[in-house]
Amino acid sequence: MDTTTTQWTKDQLDLFLNNKTLTMKPYNPDMTTFEEESPVWEVVVDGNVYSRGWNGDQTKWYMAATAQNAGAISVGDRDFAARFEAVTHSAELDAKITAAYKAKYDGQRSLPKMISDGPTYATLHVLPR
Repeated sequence: MDTTTTQWTKDQLDLFLNNKTLTMKPYNPDMTTFEEESPVWEVVVDGNVYSRGWNGDQTKWYMAATAQNAGAISVGDRDFAARFEAVTHSAELDAKITAAYKAKYDGQRSLPKMISDGPTYATLHVLPR
């Protein structure tokens, strides 16, 4: 498993930019097994990776990710140890993330749902661990 300490590298960010989904694997409370493995949409904004929970803050992987703040992700053919943080919302950041979703997933049937209030509220910052 690849690990970094603070930020994603340029090559890692390119991997996120060039793949439509990542697999989210937040830990269970035992911190050794995963709650579930869920393919999710992700976007890159200002060098940071974000993902939104389809069912808002009731999305199972989002609840586990914000409870444990750690797990793993897979994107492309790469696996990474990850930490997760609920986003501190601001109108500016929410708008940038929504714009990134619109640009990356333009034409997808699920896009209107992913930029609605529930998923926007459940935005997760995905960081290397």
